[in-house]
Amino acid sequence: MSEDAQPSGFRFLREAQQTGEWPWFDEHYREAPQQIVDFLAGDGLSLEGKHVADIGCGDGIIDLGLYELARPASLTGFDLEETDTAALLADARRAGVAGEGLPAGLRFRANAGTTLPADDASFDALVSWSTFEHVAEPVALLREMRRVLKPDGLLFLQIWPLYYSQHGSHLWPWYPDGYAQLLHDDDEIARHITEAEAEAGREADVAFIVDEFRHLNRITADGLQRAMLAAGLYITKFELLTGATRITRSLARRPLSELGVAGIKLVAVPGDPG
Repeated sequence: MSEDAQPSGFRFLREAQQTGEWPWFDEHYREAPQQIVDFLAGDGLSLEGKHVADIGCGDGIIDLGLYELARPASLTGFDLEETDTAALLADARRAGVAGEGLPAGLRFRANAGTTLPADDASFDALVSWSTFEHVAEPVALLREMRRVLKPDGLLFLQIWPLYYSQHGSHLWPWYPDGYAQLLHDDDEIARHITEAEAEAGREADVAFIVDEFRHLNRITADGLQRAMLAAGLYITKFELLTGATRITRSLARRPLSELGVAGIKLVAVPGDPG
């Protein structure tokens, strides 16, 4: 896929990265993989020499960084759309972290809905970063992930931001104070973004942005736990991502566990906790 043919939302992200408004490449190539490796290392776990899959790999930048940092035997990125490896390589070269081509053990595949094109028990480990808030059928996808994971394998999963948290709308460029999803209705949000992007000359991005917002699944940390248990996975370690946040009077009766939990990182394994 050429850069000009990319969906408008991807253009928006790439332009933000390239103008320095959002250090997209650095966050995904360095920071996210380091967090994954460090979180696992806290329990003596490692991806080195393992066959790993990333569920919801997007542009593949995290996978490139994780492959080079964690040194797995192989890393396969799955997403609903084919990852543009030419664009990934171009971004990596621009950042000075790539040579003639991508690593031989790094590959990408498109999956259809909640079905992963992989054999049973194919992977020693699965990772997923900032994906599950977008998944329409979390239990179905988690069951498929359980299928392709070896019985003694592990899953690292991160969600940020959770829907009811300050920036859970994913609309912080237009609502920097947050909680837009709780303070405004969907049509009002669409009008605001349309007006802002028209003024900036980016009308083509509006449909992508609004569609992404409307299809967030609104999962909570507890809802994620229930989905994982239903899929035959149980959490062995987790970290809630929280921080100080100010709320308006209109939000004062909302559960603090929803407003204040911005995200979660966890490790889970196959089986029944008993």
